[in-house]
Amino acid sequence: MIEWVQSIFKKKALHQTAFVTVGSLINGVSLLVLNIVLARALSREVFGIFSLSVLALSTAAELSDFGLNLGLLRFAPYYIATNQTEKLKQLIKTIWRWRVILTWVLTVGGIVLSYPLAKYMFGQAKVAPYLAYSFLGIGGVILLGFLATFLQAKQRFFYQASVQSLKGFLRLAIVVILAIFGVENLFAYLSVYIFVPWILFIVNYGVFPEKFRTVEVDGEVKKNLHSQLAKFSFWLTISSLLGIIGGKIDQVIISHYLGLEYVAVFTVAWQFLQIFMVLNGSISSVLMPKISSLKNKAELVIFVKRVFKWVLVGTIGIAFLIYPSQYLINFIFGQKYVEAMPVYLILAYSMLLNILAIPLSMTITVFNKTHIMAVAAFFQTVIFIISNLVFIPRYGIMGAAYAYVVVQVATFMWNLIWSLYLIKKKDFNIV
Repeated sequence: MIEWVQSIFKKKALHQTAFVTVGSLINGVSLLVLNIVLARALSREVFGIFSLSVLALSTAAELSDFGLNLGLLRFAPYYIATNQTEKLKQLIKTIWRWRVILTWVLTVGGIVLSYPLAKYMFGQAKVAPYLAYSFLGIGGVILLGFLATFLQAKQRFFYQASVQSLKGFLRLAIVVILAIFGVENLFAYLSVYIFVPWILFIVNYGVFPEKFRTVEVDGEVKKNLHSQLAKFSFWLTISSLLGIIGGKIDQVIISHYLGLEYVAVFTVAWQFLQIFMVLNGSISSVLMPKISSLKNKAELVIFVKRVFKWVLVGTIGIAFLIYPSQYLINFIFGQKYVEAMPVYLILAYSMLLNILAIPLSMTITVFNKTHIMAVAAFFQTVIFIISNLVFIPRYGIMGAAYAYVVVQVATFMWNLIWSLYLIKKKDFNIV
């Protein structure tokens, strides 16, 4: 009877993971098609401006997290399960205040600093008004992400996936309509990207507990939340922040050295790689609960070996599809983006190492060595910045691809060495 109940639970958990994955996939595919439409409808320079504006918006929103979502996921499910409604409201209100403050600071700060960012960081002063306008969307992204995290904490995964899917679908549908009517005003397209999250947040605001903003917040919730961030999420937060910076720096350097047209080329080359991101996230979502449930090191070794063999076979299969898939760029985006094809090939083949490293990175996580991930993120960021600064002036747009290869190889070796060391030298503790 117990085994039957456990099997049902596992199936339900798998279905919930599938909901989230499908929602992310629909949102990602919608964003891909949106970029295809804009790349064909706009000139390379204008599409480059759009890409930098969206880059600034998404980066600022991602940098605003500071472990707040992780804190909500850590405590909210317990308060919900134990029917501690008042403590749940206190927790939500505490994080809500931080979110609102960050929204105001980043929005106003982004608008004020838009010209220095455009001129000195991107090397493109003409981008300034578009950057300033894009920062109006930071609050929508932050608050909609907060809402999605709350839905995840309540285990309303289908609802969460629906919101994610709707965000991508609405953006795509409105952009297609504008393109059909021949709209060329970039502010119109940025408005779609900016205001759809705001609208979805306002419409779905009712999912939060009633009158949570009027509840009195006591010291216990603050203490518990701060303790959570200090004990566990601090290193993950550092790792995440460094990863965000490292993941965006290539487009900044491309803009500075090569100009807006090559920002557009790199953006196009990067589009098909979103499939790798979704694949990576899906595999990790399925495997992480399984590896976390292992009881000893012997089981861990068997599991990692089996997963690595499975991932290796899948990676080899994907490798055969990468070369012919480059011609989709010419077919979908048009002849003006043919320069993106060799860039895509280098990025895609190096991305295979990221997939191969999944069982290795999970091994580090299951040993609770999150500081290793933070140190890795620091060195990745340093290596990535140096490689881009060296390769882009010398090799042009291909230099950005070469820099990505260097980082992927270094990351894979880091994960391999540390996972082998932990398995060989360290005790395996569940907590």
